[in-house]
Amino acid sequence: MPAVVGAVGSGSGFEVVYRPHGRPWRPGERVRLPALAATLERLADVGFDDFYEGELGERQARGLAAAGSAISTDDLRSHTSTWTEPISTTYRDVRVTTHPPNSSGIVALELLNILETFEPPPAPAFGPDGVADAGWIHAGIEASKLAMADRDFHLSDPDFVSIPIDQLLSKSHAAELARRIDPDRAARPPASTLPRGGGTVYLATVDADGNAVSLIESNYMGFGSGVVDPETGIHYHNRGSYFSLDPDHSNVLAPGKRTLHTLLPGMLFRAGQRRPWVVTGSMGGDAQPQIHAQVVSALVDGAVDVATAVGAPRWFVDGEEHFAPPVNVHAERRFPPAILDELEALGHPLIRTIPYSGNLGHAHAIELIDGGPAAEDGNGSVAAATDPRSAGLPAVW
Repeated sequence: MPAVVGAVGSGSGFEVVYRPHGRPWRPGERVRLPALAATLERLADVGFDDFYEGELGERQARGLAAAGSAISTDDLRSHTSTWTEPISTTYRDVRVTTHPPNSSGIVALELLNILETFEPPPAPAFGPDGVADAGWIHAGIEASKLAMADRDFHLSDPDFVSIPIDQLLSKSHAAELARRIDPDRAARPPASTLPRGGGTVYLATVDADGNAVSLIESNYMGFGSGVVDPETGIHYHNRGSYFSLDPDHSNVLAPGKRTLHTLLPGMLFRAGQRRPWVVTGSMGGDAQPQIHAQVVSALVDGAVDVATAVGAPRWFVDGEEHFAPPVNVHAERRFPPAILDELEALGHPLIRTIPYSGNLGHAHAIELIDGGPAAEDGNGSVAAATDPRSAGLPAVW
């Protein structure tokens, strides 16, 4: 969907559609979106191409022009979606797959490669109370800083920028970065060249035939751009916020270019297996690669179940504001106090969050047990877990 930048204000399309009474909705009130319903009905009747190339595309162009956007019918008609091959790495013989650039999947894989160079704590250290080893958390935080610095420098639209994917995902590169980590002291990384933010949902599904989907959708910050076309009911995201006006930046704004995004749906495969072992992902903006690495480590290093992996206390590191160095460590107070105290002693500015804070992202996962529902011997099954920080619930039908 086109990305636009806008603002919510009196008389805007957002106000007309989502604030028709001139105030926030009250509990018990019924929300009706007839224009959006008509758009969905038209797509079902005449086909999805109409969204960009037909009458719906023309309606959108009119609505966007009224909102001050330069996006035209020609821009909409020239849009193409891309089908790509996943990228992957191995983490202690488990194959971890995700989307290629412009996705931040490469950040999560690089982070795991760095972590793999360190010896994890024994499996009993992983559990419902989080990792009972401050050194392992410290290694994860420092690895995150290094992977995010590579992201800031390289990650963009591969059709416009040459991204050294093989080099960034090489074990030798991870080993070189790991040598920069001081086990006894937190490093202060350079300032980020990218803004902070997020506004994402994740879902995973597995059917009786063993088909699996790992899916992420995002409107970015808050409620997206705040630009809504009253005629179609379509609301536009503002992921274009990641573009830069610096001509030397990898994400410099250019016609037809896609900026990097923070989304990274994932699947894990056991060695030698064709079918997925775990389907997983999360929301959480720049925290997503860090959340993903923590879930993977808990599953692989700790051999915990998916519910424990997604529900355990977690941390993430970011900057205090846009473009600030990622040094502030947000960590749930569910971690043992001694662990948090030790992280502070290592030099990490610690922000102790409330238990199950939604600000630490929402991760979900499905495990295909013994080959899943399509296992040849008929003994496979699934286990699903949604993040207790979210409003999600596993569903079976």
